[in-house]
Amino acid sequence: MIEHAVRLCASLAGLACATATAVAQPQTFTLERTSSGYFVAPVFLGADGPYPFAPDTGASHVAIAETLAQRHGFVRSGDRLDPVQTLTAEVTAERHILVDLRLGDAPQGQVDAVVTPIATDIELELFGLLGSEAFAGQTVEIDYPNSALTLDAPSPRHADARLDPVRQVLVGQARARWIDEPIAVLVDTGSPVTLVNPVLARRLSQRTPMRVMNVGSVSRIPDTVEVDGRVTLTRFRLGGVCIRGMSVDEAELDVFDAMGWSERPAMIVGLDLLQDTRLIVDYATGRAQIDPGPERWRCRAARSQIQP
Repeated sequence: MIEHAVRLCASLAGLACATATAVAQPQTFTLERTSSGYFVAPVFLGADGPYPFAPDTGASHVAIAETLAQRHGFVRSGDRLDPVQTLTAEVTAERHILVDLRLGDAPQGQVDAVVTPIATDIELELFGLLGSEAFAGQTVEIDYPNSALTLDAPSPRHADARLDPVRQVLVGQARARWIDEPIAVLVDTGSPVTLVNPVLARRLSQRTPMRVMNVGSVSRIPDTVEVDGRVTLTRFRLGGVCIRGMSVDEAELDVFDAMGWSERPAMIVGLDLLQDTRLIVDYATGRAQIDPGPERWRCRAARSQIQP
């Protein structure tokens, strides 16, 4: 029986499995911080690497810079084009199969990566993104205050967020003072900043003048975002995180429409906030837990749960 289970397990490529004689043990990797603020993990493509890839809860697939993809057999053909949702638009990008992607010495199997065009004269600090596809079937803990990523971590105890079943990105609900309904949230570890949509911003005050910022990265198609103003969220709560007040930027982004959030308060929670949290994401069940780093961010009341 055990021998049959092992053969069946081996036949399920890309899925995490265990038998009575083999239980997956947690593996922890150090996350490095790039100069632009991303947290990156060591990724190998076969024996080649390590290359810095950022874990991205706002992406469904692995993304790879074209210059690196070319070293592993990618040739532009235009034959395999798929839609890719960025912050500002839905665009098309080519795909390329990476046969042996590993995080450290942990094999993640074969992935069908999105190839991001990159000018050959750009010196890269980030070679790709690790979207949901990279962690299929696993439970992953990202401990930003301690710069650590753990595979096969213990399952989350709370359901603070969930993987959207269609887009395979991490979504949740937040609460804030003066907002009488839940705020739709994209928990996006691939975004350097937190942004709110115009519906949410209109219900807040303390605006400052418009400015322009670049919120792209070298492994995501760059997005230059026109920010309409800066607003203040007070008594903000997301999962186990409670913040008395924080200033965030307003932007009218295509991704809000794509998520179906154009008529309701919504926001993208990025690394400027997430860098002080700990995330546990169960990619098998879709449940996720969000815990605070600083003690002052801990909520006093019981946290609410969302449906997976």
